[in-house]
Amino acid sequence: MDSKVIMFEKFAQQAAKRMEERKKHRTEQLRLKDMDDMVLEVRGLSDKEISECYEFSDDSLEIDQYTIYCASKTLQEAAKVLVANGQLKTGQEYKITEMFTATERNFIAKRVLTLSGVLGDTGIEVIGETEEIKNS
Repeated sequence: MDSKVIMFEKFAQQAAKRMEERKKHRTEQLRLKDMDDMVLEVRGLSDKEISECYEFSDDSLEIDQYTIYCASKTLQEAAKVLVANGQLKTGQEYKITEMFTATERNFIAKRVLTLSGVLGDTGIEVIGETEEIKNS
C-alpha cells in the first residue's frame, strides 16, 4: 500500500477519535473559599455554545458573565430562586455572576474556556516553513 494512503488513513483514524472525544463535556468543581467553601460546578461548552457566548454582547464583562452562567447548572438553578424572589429580572439570570469579584470571574471564565478546549496547550509544533516563490 502507498505510504501516503497509510498516512492519510492513520490521520483519519486519529481525527475520528478526537472528534468523538470533543463531544464529551468535561466538568470541574471549584471551591468558593470566600463563600463558606461552597462548590461551583462548571462544564466545558460546545463550539456552538461558545459562539453564542461571544455573540451575546459587545461588552467583554457580559461575555464572561454569560459564559460562566451557561457553563454552570449550579448558577442556573440559583438564578431561578433569585428570579422567583424578585432579586433578578427574567432574562438577566446571568447577572447572578455579579456575586464574583473581577479576579474570580476571570479565573472561572478561563477554566470554562480551558474545559471547552479554547485555552490550554495545543500539542501543535511548527516543524517547517516554506516560502512561496512568485512568478513575475
